[in-house]
Amino acid sequence: MEIQITSRHEKTSQSLHDKITAELEGLQKFYDRITSCHVVLDKQRGKEIMEVVVHMAGHTVAATAKAENLGKAIDATVTKVERQLKKINEKIKSHKSSRSQGEGEKEE
Repeated sequence: MEIQITSRHEKTSQSLHDKITAELEGLQKFYDRITSCHVVLDKQRGKEIMEVVVHMAGHTVAATAKAENLGKAIDATVTKVERQLKKINEKIKSHKSSRSQGEGEKEE
């Protein structure tokens, strides 16, 4: 998975990049077909903002969070993306299971 991190209005440390990368790589347990992620870190009016766009085969997921510090913004954004990935994964699983059940009914 390719991860691109962009920072606006201030520079970020390598340790922060490593933390964000580790959090985003953990998303693959919810949906294994993620191809790339683009992260934008920003600071406006004393609030830290994190935007994430996740590209997958056939889907794109985006989430944004504002918090008083970057750690909370990271956690909130990753939680939002996880929720969306779980929803997509459930839709795919239920669609496949309903299709396989429909095929079984046709054979009878």
